[in-house]
Amino acid sequence: MHPTQQDGVGEINLERPSIVLSPMTATLPKTESMSAFEVDRFNRLAETWWDSAGVMWPLHKLNLLRVPFVAHAIKEHFGGMADRENSESQGLKGLTILDIGCGAGLLSEAMAAQGATVTGVDPAGRSIAIARQHAAASHLDIEYIEGSIEQVGARTFDVVLNMEVIEHVEDLEGFMRLCSQAVAPGGLEIVATLNRNLKSFLFAIIGAEYVLRWLPRGTHDWRKFVTPTELSVLLRKSNLEPLNSAGVSVNPLTRAYRVVEDLSVNYMIVAARHD
Repeated sequence: MHPTQQDGVGEINLERPSIVLSPMTATLPKTESMSAFEVDRFNRLAETWWDSAGVMWPLHKLNLLRVPFVAHAIKEHFGGMADRENSESQGLKGLTILDIGCGAGLLSEAMAAQGATVTGVDPAGRSIAIARQHAAASHLDIEYIEGSIEQVGARTFDVVLNMEVIEHVEDLEGFMRLCSQAVAPGGLEIVATLNRNLKSFLFAIIGAEYVLRWLPRGTHDWRKFVTPTELSVLLRKSNLEPLNSAGVSVNPLTRAYRVVEDLSVNYMIVAARHD
């Protein structure tokens, strides 16, 4: 991991339509964070979430990479609290985690299995139903909320996970403000998303959706991708300071995912609240 760096190669000067860097006093829209179209699409995919060989295989591969990344960032930040059990399987015990856009619970379950008290929220009702069933079958006590970040209310958490979500929301600034408000003093927010430049268009849209067909066509709208600079600005507007970042690359032949320094396509940013 390393400090947040450049937005990537081949930058295209097309602004994300839903980014409006207005003053923090701006009023949030009355609509939900995610459009009805997006929610319906994820509801239709709900039954496939836990099939690692089905259409969700890229997310399962990504989860194998992001779980150790996230766990390491949390333990590094919280130190003794996260390691008090001296057990890798319970290394997050004592910490509260909010998993925004949790889907059917892949990341939520991984965090709960390490001892964290986890709350997952997602607007796709079918995904939440499957998440609850799978957690019960796995004997994991996870709170799942059907809805968006608005339904979390004034609650705060030691860690807010905002993974592969912001490229799907309508009001990015409002959404990020609410997510960041859920971070307790001294806590972390970890965001994973897609950069917006020529390379990401070629790799994430043309390559993944049309050539390799790893993802259903229309999974992503490139105009909603967010550059690391834009994301860092939004985090700082909510009094969160980016600490470090990392990129994610995938080998198209082996389908192997790995953490890299290059932020030009997939990337993650870890930010802390110090107020």
